[in-house]
Amino acid sequence: MERVKIGLIGFGTVGSGFYSLMEKNGIRFKEKLGVNIELAKIAEIEPDKVLSAFPNQKVVQNFKEIIEDPDIPIVIELVGGIDTAYEIIKSALLKGKHVITANKALLALHGDELFRLAREKRVKLKFEASVCGGIPIIKVVRESLIGNRVERISGIMNGTANYILTRMTEEQMGFQEALREAQSRGFAERDPSLDVEGGDSAHKISLLASFSFGQWIDYRKVLCEGITTVTPEEIEFASSSGFIFKLIASAELINGRPAVTVFPALLPKEHPLASVRNESNAVFISSDFAGPSLYLGRGAGGNATASSVASDLGDLVQRIVLKTKGDIAQIETSNRSELYPYQDISYRYFFHFITENRPGIWAAVTGLLAENGINIESVHQKWEDRSKPSNLYVLVDPAEEKKAKKALNEIVSSQGISESSRFYRIIQP
Repeated sequence: MERVKIGLIGFGTVGSGFYSLMEKNGIRFKEKLGVNIELAKIAEIEPDKVLSAFPNQKVVQNFKEIIEDPDIPIVIELVGGIDTAYEIIKSALLKGKHVITANKALLALHGDELFRLAREKRVKLKFEASVCGGIPIIKVVRESLIGNRVERISGIMNGTANYILTRMTEEQMGFQEALREAQSRGFAERDPSLDVEGGDSAHKISLLASFSFGQWIDYRKVLCEGITTVTPEEIEFASSSGFIFKLIASAELINGRPAVTVFPALLPKEHPLASVRNESNAVFISSDFAGPSLYLGRGAGGNATASSVASDLGDLVQRIVLKTKGDIAQIETSNRSELYPYQDISYRYFFHFITENRPGIWAAVTGLLAENGINIESVHQKWEDRSKPSNLYVLVDPAEEKKAKKALNEIVSSQGISESSRFYRIIQP
């Protein structure tokens, strides 16, 4: 029976989860593929993390011992971070080894170089685990929808942000209180900025869009806004108007150019993503022949991510042992186009103006919206205390982003309207 040796670099949450999966279910590779998988070496700078639980495992401190081993054709990089992970993946590819990673931040930053290098060396760089943890969304796009043209992808791709917004919605918590709870339950990092400011979602949607549309998308050019400005009062009013706040990552082709965005959006309560709660992730895909489909699951965590690592491992084992040709579709990093300008995208909007209690405020707001060609659906003003600023909520018909921003800038320049006023976009099903 064929035997394939693999090297695991990193034994943190995901690495140990993958090891446990192989201990429990590794025999399934033998049953389904007729292959014995041997975890030949683990590289971990703290060997006791491995040896205390698995004393017979071969552990090395220097990852180069795995890279230089000619008997190991597959390297699994699970160290996280950027610099060391980049060195590991690049050196493994240069040695002609296949690589599996869960590192979306690294791929978003250096993926164009690394995917190109993998093609040159005729090896595979697999990354299912880097997008939405245990949801096999890359496989869906690559295999299940191979006969379809993907038209739009939108999703909740960050469990931390979704947990916070869920608690703010269901328990009327403020952002900071919900964040502290998320941190206490292990759903948020000590420094949560990458999650709550949208960066993590931007990494994921740029990778998924690159794969789906066949052209490399630089996450640094994506419109990216986080959830830190969202207030309980805004959530309450949105709910009374039939909407739910969610941090939405979205990508679609407009006139042949990818439009890729991340921002807190209002979803109608009947939207398929509106009911996704707590730390769950979900991806909604619309394609020409299959139509709309929704994929829901655990977006993070050691076991869920380890499941996707094992999925990539299965693909590579088939390529090596069964001599399959490998992936059907690849990211073509040399194929690039400018993103569709988000300023030209049209949305319905929810404006929140913070105003003084004085005559003429409504006239200023409605007049400037009209001057910018924006039609009002409804206006609602809520006073908590008439001696303090009020909340003026305005829902409007679809308008181009540039018109909405111009109107907002002009309105907050008016007397009696706070510069803290803002708008949120509404996404229809």
